[in-house]
Amino acid sequence: MLRAQGPRRRTVRALLLAFGLTLSEPALAQQPFDIDSPTPSPPAPSGTEQAVVTRYWELGRPRLFLATMAEGGYAYVRPRFALGYGQPYWRWIGIEAYPLLSLSGLGQYVGLGGAVPGLTARVGARYTYPLARDYLEPRSSYDRLDLELRKTEPAKYLALEAEVAATVPVLVGSMFAIVTAYRVELVPADLFVFEENLRQIMEPPYIWRARLGYLVGFGKDGSIRIGAAAEYIGIPGREEHVVRAGVLGSVLINAHLEAQASLIPVILSPDRLGLAGGDFGQLGVRFHWATGSKPDPKRVRQVLIDREKRRAKERGDDALPEEARP
Repeated sequence: MLRAQGPRRRTVRALLLAFGLTLSEPALAQQPFDIDSPTPSPPAPSGTEQAVVTRYWELGRPRLFLATMAEGGYAYVRPRFALGYGQPYWRWIGIEAYPLLSLSGLGQYVGLGGAVPGLTARVGARYTYPLARDYLEPRSSYDRLDLELRKTEPAKYLALEAEVAATVPVLVGSMFAIVTAYRVELVPADLFVFEENLRQIMEPPYIWRARLGYLVGFGKDGSIRIGAAAEYIGIPGREEHVVRAGVLGSVLINAHLEAQASLIPVILSPDRLGLAGGDFGQLGVRFHWATGSKPDPKRVRQVLIDREKRRAKERGDDALPEEARP
């Protein structure tokens, strides 16, 4: 009887392995064939996230497109939509819109956005209606309990936003910088508000943030990225500032699917908000999709030719293989 268990276990393991390969085949098929992919190049559009742009999107034709980016994680869902022209997630310009759905509130963002390799920018307006926060009476310092007290009225507001993000390869990774500025409107005079994106208590109208960080790539073509970031948040109305620093990372599963996480706690602040004042906005997965995203065969062939030229140069061989010649 013990002898019969060995073949049976091997059969079960073989079936499980075959099932796993069947599940993984669609994801692998989404990658362009015979190309060093993915090739990460962070960051992308937002100050609380590090997207990874792959060569899959670089190889698409410039076109009019509809794109979606859905994020899901602990206690939040963030669907995003864009209508634009170019190569989505790589080189494009268009209109962005997304609802804000979380346990803490509701809202809507609409704006213009665009990107070229290494640089993204956006400008728009975001309306926020918190479900469990009121406006705050002016004080020199606040703690976590102050955010939960209901003394005034729901802290709804309109934020006019502008953001620029840039990245450049440095050594074995990428250095990135993000600058974000908000002008907050619709807040009653002589009251403060908790700004939901930067997660700080401010006196309107202005608040801004500058982040600097570095990501190191691991695995095949750097599909795993781990690094650190530090940021300075200016609150001119209160004549205060906040410093946060921590770690972040991402794992690129394929050209469409990515897992992300960030842990950026407060280092220096006039308030004692605990976890509510830190940037813990990433703990989940992100899915990218766009119409007409199939790679252009001409661009695929050119990438292959460029790759073979690079390898031939590294070998000191001037002759290219027949399949890599134009």
